[in-house]
Amino acid sequence: MAIVNPLKPRMGKKATLCVAIIIWIIGAILSLPMLLFYTTYTQNFMNGEVRVVCYSDWPNTDDNGLSYDEYLYNVIFMILTYFLPIGSMTFTYARVGLELWGSQSIGEATARQLENIRSKRRVCLK
Repeated sequence: MAIVNPLKPRMGKKATLCVAIIIWIIGAILSLPMLLFYTTYTQNFMNGEVRVVCYSDWPNTDDNGLSYDEYLYNVIFMILTYFLPIGSMTFTYARVGLELWGSQSIGEATARQLENIRSKRRVCLK
């Protein structure tokens, strides 16, 4: 089992800031195709209603409206924003669960702790 070390030093302020900046940069890069390949048009209806519609306009779109680049982007986007976080959380919760499963219940004492308690009682009784 992995040893949990709650007193181990955490990341410093600079490392934490770098991680946050990297997350923002990755988020901006993932959103960049939306900025570049999505456009809007205004749709006017006979009853005077006006709608603004947003649609994708990828450069290699064929006659059927399908684009391999858009498909690839959507697959990569889904892996990075859905499957990777779900996998990471599953791994983390499984590790925590295994650690807790093997630990003793609250209030249970190990043999060494019981021996320390007995020795302290002996000292107090003398």
